[in-house]
Amino acid sequence: MKPRTCRQESQILDEARQDSLSSAAQGHLATCETCSEALQVDQMLLADAGRIPALDQLSDPTLIWWRSHQQSQLRKVEKATMPIQIVERLALALGAVGLVIGLSLTWPLVQATLGQWLFGWARGITHMVPIGSPSLILVLTGSLFFLVGFGLYSQWAER
Repeated sequence: MKPRTCRQESQILDEARQDSLSSAAQGHLATCETCSEALQVDQMLLADAGRIPALDQLSDPTLIWWRSHQQSQLRKVEKATMPIQIVERLALALGAVGLVIGLSLTWPLVQATLGQWLFGWARGITHMVPIGSPSLILVLTGSLFFLVGFGLYSQWAER
């Protein structure tokens, strides 16, 4: 099917856009299907163009590109650091498990040392129990609790 064209189409569209259709143009529109369809399409497009925001109301394309570029870079960084995050979480979990196992194996010693320390504090600083092997275990256990607690907090705070 060949597209139909009319030599007067552009003239009639120009007159219709200026709201000055002559009687000859109106008569031609009544008889020419091509021109009447073209006028209907032109009016619909003009109506749609009125609903589109003006270009000065749109965001700056440079800003849109920059934000997109930044998000792309962040996704690349997250993808690259994912193995590190997995190993950090695994190390934290293994540290917590090791702490629980170590504490359960040395609990009688930790309990006795903690009792001596508390008894020494109750009697006063002058009667403190000297730091020996059991006291070192207690200090190390407390340090490990602190490290695991800090690791858990840092993992929680990242989210």
